[in-house]
Amino acid sequence: MSAGKRAAARREPLRQRLTLAWQRFHSPGYAIALALTLTALVVVALLHVWTRLEIVRIGYALSEQTKLHQALREHEQRLRLELATRKDPAAIERAARERLHMVPPDSTAIRVVHRVAAAPAHGAGHGGHP
Repeated sequence: MSAGKRAAARREPLRQRLTLAWQRFHSPGYAIALALTLTALVVVALLHVWTRLEIVRIGYALSEQTKLHQALREHEQRLRLELATRKDPAAIERAARERLHMVPPDSTAIRVVHRVAAAPAHGAGHGGHP
């Protein structure tokens, strides 16, 4: 057998295999399987991108809420400090003197009034009329 014939004999099974593969690739079942595979890959890629975008969006929202929480805590601290300042007796006295121009009364002007016990009502408890 000549070298050309041997080469042709070796090429024939390759040609048959390529022909079978070509027919397989062009069959309706292969086309459907390829379309479903590509569709699945696209759906998975879109889901991956969507989840990443959601993670970023939630991260931004969390950051905004953290800033708001910190601002509210600072405001609460300022309000607590202001409340403590306004409850301080020395601050109350200072505000009364400066803003309202109040002064402590003269010690000679202070009179202590004792409460007098009320006399029983006339006729009360006697069963009669007044």
